Amino acid sequence: MSSGGAESTDDGVAPAYAVVESPELGRHWVAARDIAAGEVLLEERPLVVGPKAGSPPVCLTCYAPSAGYRCSACGWPVCGPQCEEAPVHRDAECPLIGGHYDSRRSAAYCFVMPLRCMLLLHRWDGRQAAEFRSLQSHLDDRLDTPLYRAYAVNVAAFVLDRLGLRSSGHGHDHRSALEAAAVLDTNAFEVRRPGGRKFRALYPRVSMMAHCCTPNTKHVFVGDETDGQPAIRVVAAVPIIRGCPITATYTQTLWCTRDRRRHLLTTKCFECTCARCVDPAELGTHLGSVACSGGSGGQCVGGRATATGRWLCSTCGRLATDVEAAHALQAVGELTKTRDCAGFERFLERVCDGTMPPLHADHHVTVGVKYALTQLYADRISDLSTKQLENNTDICEQLLRLADVLEPGITRFRGLLLYYLVRGLRQLKRMKYRQNNDEMIKNYTREAVVILKTEPDLVYLVEQLQ
Repeated sequence: MSSGGAESTDDGVAPAYAVVESPELGRHWVAARDIAAGEVLLEERPLVVGPKAGSPPVCLTCYAPSAGYRCSACGWPVCGPQCEEAPVHRDAECPLIGGHYDSRRSAAYCFVMPLRCMLLLHRWDGRQAAEFRSLQSHLDDRLDTPLYRAYAVNVAAFVLDRLGLRSSGHGHDHRSALEAAAVLDTNAFEVRRPGGRKFRALYPRVSMMAHCCTPNTKHVFVGDETDGQPAIRVVAAVPIIRGCPITATYTQTLWCTRDRRRHLLTTKCFECTCARCVDPAELGTHLGSVACSGGSGGQCVGGRATATGRWLCSTCGRLATDVEAAHALQAVGELTKTRDCAGFERFLERVCDGTMPPLHADHHVTVGVKYALTQLYADRISDLSTKQLENNTDICEQLLRLADVLEPGITRFRGLLLYYLVRGLRQLKRMKYRQNNDEMIKNYTREAVVILKTEPDLVYLVEQLQ
């Protein structure tokens, strides 16, 4: 996404990555040496931070949900005097936006982060300004979309004419305003912090990593919990051999290929052609597959329809439609609202016995139900029956096998699954379960602790395992 060089070190250790360019990936990271799983590749402070485009009312400094306090200078939500005086707000948009706050507008915050970029561009040092200008925007691909037609009014016209930037003397115009919004949409990370805070941050060097739907790194956010300026830490999830691309994911690994590619094309303006995306079976996981009801007798034995633009059975060649999965998707939506263990269990039973067509145990909707059920079980661990605890063990082990393909190594998904699995096995032991699982519990606990210690917001779970 941007240009740059290898991260220098002060301790004599060779840089972990170098930035290279290729026709397929553009500028991207490659391993400059062999990298061990768990190694920190980079920590980077944000270049700019701000609320999400569709943000509800939040503090403009720390992004906590609005509690009703307003900035005495501009009238926009902040947490209190300390946030009101913070430079990130006071020295940026505050002098310009007084009298323009309207909590009823769903797009009330969409201009704030682009505005900050436009203002800061003339205050950043040469390196920072060059980093921002080097980031891809894909603006020409976005201009004729409904979102950017709305941005033309709610971002460009608003900051240029209502807030007066057109006459500021810095050369801002309609395109530069939309360019700032497009750079953010292409490169910014969503940050989630305690207390329900959700905002965006721009990390220029991290944004250079190429995308892959089976990434070999993960990232976490570290730093002060209240300053709204977290650093990003990139960690190798698996060993990476020298010369191999270092990759991140810009989407959700538990989505099926069709949904991932649609998301990437819409938000990042490229069509993914990674090994997982070009394989109709998604590396053998069949996360985007449905059970085929074709073939002789109305059931294609062993057949799976894979999403390759259309549902096409790999065994009998039958075409299917999305309508066939609509009822199952609706059922999952209702279960999610109720958080009903019994409902999720019945859903999975119907998938297994074939009465919930056309889903099967590998479909991404089914996987989502399984993961939700492990979390519900964890919340109610002391109240579960032996059968439910056994079910928890089976589901966690199934999902761990999936994680070994899609999110291998030291990843959050695997860490949480191991945590849920250990808690369930320990509860079975307390109930004098007939099997001796001591060695299994010991091994799973050891691996869970290693992973959870790399997740700043999950470290507290380690104490519950020790």
